[in-house]
This record gives sequence, C-alpha cells and structure tokens, in this order.
Amino acid sequence: MLTYDLAVIGFGVIGTETLCSLDKLSSKRKKKLNIAIIDKDLKNIPGGVAYSPHKSKYGFFNNPLRLSHPNFIKWIKKPINFKKCCNFFEKNKSYDLNNWVTKNKDLISNKKILELYFPRFFYSIYLKDKIFDLISNRKSNLQIDLFIGNASSLIENKSTIIKSNSFFNKYSFIKKNNELKFIKRNLKLKSITTKKIILGLGLLPPKIINTNFKKNKNYIWDFYSEGGTQNLVKKIDKLKSHKDKVNLVFIGNKAGFLETMQKLEQLINLKKKNICIHCIAPRIDSLQKAILSKNYSKYKFNYFLDNKIENIKNSKEILSLIKKEFNFSKKKGYSKYDIWTLILKKKILSRCYARLSNKEKLIYNSKIFSKIRNITRYTYPETINAKEKLEKFNKIKFIFDKVMIVKQIKNKIKIITEKNKVYSGDIISNVAGPVNILDVQEESSLIYSLKNITKKYNKSGFVSNKDFKISKNIFIPGVISNNFNPARLTIIKAITNNAFKVVKKLIKEI
Repeated sequence: MLTYDLAVIGFGVIGTETLCSLDKLSSKRKKKLNIAIIDKDLKNIPGGVAYSPHKSKYGFFNNPLRLSHPNFIKWIKKPINFKKCCNFFEKNKSYDLNNWVTKNKDLISNKKILELYFPRFFYSIYLKDKIFDLISNRKSNLQIDLFIGNASSLIENKSTIIKSNSFFNKYSFIKKNNELKFIKRNLKLKSITTKKIILGLGLLPPKIINTNFKKNKNYIWDFYSEGGTQNLVKKIDKLKSHKDKVNLVFIGNKAGFLETMQKLEQLINLKKKNICIHCIAPRIDSLQKAILSKNYSKYKFNYFLDNKIENIKNSKEILSLIKKEFNFSKKKGYSKYDIWTLILKKKILSRCYARLSNKEKLIYNSKIFSKIRNITRYTYPETINAKEKLEKFNKIKFIFDKVMIVKQIKNKIKIITEKNKVYSGDIISNVAGPVNILDVQEESSLIYSLKNITKKYNKSGFVSNKDFKISKNIFIPGVISNNFNPARLTIIKAITNNAFKVVKKLIKEI
C-alpha cells in the first residue's frame, strides 16, 4: 500500500498555499515528497467553498483590499492581473458586476484600490495563477496526486488513515489554454494512508435542526457549500415559474443572510419579483457597516497606550480596553470602526496577546476572542444598504425566536420555534452560522472522528500548539483551530500565514 508523506484535505486557500510553500521550501531536498490533496468537489477548485467562482458567485469580501494578504494586494495591483479578473466577469455576464464597476470606477481609476471591496471569486483567479506557477516548475520536488471524494473519518496510529464513505477518485491537473483542467485517472481508493496531514477545512455547516425528512430540494441546510446566493436565486426562479409569490425564510441574520441582500433587493425592487422574506433569529444584532470617517487617522488612543499594553497580564484586560476605547472615541465623534481599523493597522491585538502567559493565552483563545469578535464584526456596506432598502419598503419581517423543528407538510415547509410559533415557507435557508466543535455529530463525520483522536477541544475549536499541531500527525491552520487568529486579522490573511508556519514545521519532520 502506498503511503504519502503528506495529505492535505481541502484544495482551497490552505491547500494551495501549502503546496506552493512546500514547493519553495523543499527545493533543496533530494528526495521527492509524495503528496495527496483531497477535495470533495472539483467545482471548489481553486478557492474552496468561500472563493471559487462556482460557490461564491454574488459574494463579496467583508473587508476592503487593504486588510487582505500582502501577496494578494501586490498581485491585484498589477494591471495585467486586475484585467484578468475583469475579463472573467465580462465573459460571464450572469455575475452581474456592471453596477459594482460603475459605483467603484473612481476608486479604480484614481488608485484608491485599497479601499475596494472585491468579489470573492477574484481570489480564485489569484490562486489559479499560483497553481500555474507550481505546475510550470520543472525542478519541483513535489509529486502531487489529486483525489476527489468525501473524507469521512480519520484513524491515527504511526501513520494516519483517511477513509471515505464512498471512494476517492484520482485526478491530475494541468494548465491548458490558460485554464485549470482536470483529468480523471483509472484509480479508486477507499482510504488513503499518510505520514502527516493538514486539514484545510473552512467553516463547519450549521447545527442540524430536527426535521421529518432526510432531504428537501427547497431546504438549504448548508448555505455556502450548497452554492450560496446563486443556489438560492435558482430555487426562487424555479418556484416563480409556477407561483405568483415566493415565501422565503432565513434561519439566522448574520453573514450568510446579509450576503443575499443585494441580489434579493435587485430581484424585488428592480425586477419586481414578489418575494416575501422572513428572518428568524434569537438576537437582533448583526454585522455592522464598515465605513470610515474622513479624519479617522487623526484619532489618538486614550487607553491603548504603550505603558498599558506593556503591563497587560490578564486576557480580560484586552477586551476591557477595547470597550473603553470604543466608548471614549464615541464621545470624540469617531465610530467604532474607525478605532477598530486603527487597532488592526497598528497591530495592537498582536502586541497585547504577546504579553499574556501561556495560561492566559488559552483563556483568550477559548473565551475572550469570541467576545472581541462579536463586537468587531464589520462587513461590506452595500449588503447592509440593500437590507435597509428592503426594510424600508416592508419586504423583510424579523422574528426574534429560535427555530427548533423544520417539517415538510405536503408542499410546504413548516418551522416550529422555541416560542411554539409556526411559520411556513416555500424556501428555507439556514444561515445560522457554523456548529461549534462541542456539538458536532452528524454535521461532520470527519470532525466527529477527529474528536476521538484528540480530546483537547472546546466550543471555539481544537486546541493546537504554536505550529497548529493537534496530535502527532495532524495540523489544523484554519478556522477550526482555536488559536488560528488571535490578532483578529482577516481570515484569508490569518490562514495564509498559518499555512506557511505549518509548512516550515513540516519540512523538519517529514
């Protein structure tokens, strides 16, 4: 049986960055590294669920370009690369980006590109270029086998066995006519054995809600992996072909919900589609608009001063200082986003985190980080503007309750809430956010098996060391590691940096 030196589950950002970093850092090795890279869907490549053109259509980054990874910023500022992105959507009119270009033409033309909120699929074009560089390296020490299939469980002994609940089908990938092409090979495996493994997974799906059906074509359980806004719009269009009115119900009111708002506002207000929207969530709070004041850079910190940062010992102090700074800045006429932008720009969280003991870092990662995240979640303003337009014209009704049961009764889907209210919908979209690690069971058999390998995990993720290692063979540089991003960088920046750290460690171990 062939044993790989390394297996990477997920050919998104982490998978691509891992291969490219390995290609660079292993160049002096005499022996080739045999690598298996696994993804469950060819349509995820390149970019994964979050950034691939197929899964992220109509989706935008939550942050402007200035907060992205420096390598991506450098890449997209080159006219030839920006033109590649524009050529893609010009050839694919269904991406509907003419309005985006019109609204942002000043930012594009006068070199204020750093303030642009880009469509997420632009990142897949950047990753595709990185894969092309990998393919073209004739001196590469990497032997890469691509497998498409669902990694359903892990067994760790001296090596790690990755099992599939069906088969892993082998593919190779080549550059042809400036596109990434996949060639199916005549090999199927039930399992793959590897010495080391990197889990390059993104967000977990929502917690499974009690239902009386296994699958319903108009119940979207995992919004992003099932195709995001594009998938939702297709379902609406199909229903509209034989219905005068479509009742759409969202479970949850944060990132996934807001992502749909621009397209839904366009369908309702411009194309006059009769769509009734209900949103059921236990809390009113959602993401906030990322809008800077013109004079934000003139703000002087009152609490995040050098002497206070140097004396931080308790992780709770970091949260306290953020809240105090927010309150002080409001009195001075600044917004929270102004202050948060300066905190990130000056890398203040990184400095504060570095002052903590290992014990306090664990507390920060498991308890404090999520509290900081909850009060510092900002997003592309246009999504909230679209939501506010729909609210203004009474096209959305918010219901503050918790969904407990989803049932199919004849052609309707019924929702029963914690307050024992019953609502019906033609389409139900669950955007409640990822299930936490403690509760994972049927939502992800892979994560469930990982919980049997390491008992070190909590609500915020698996506990890993500074190299994102959670067991003798397994590394997790992504969002399901509870210390993946203590400095609250953008996710794409954090996981890119983390993948490089993991590769530096792996080179010494393989």
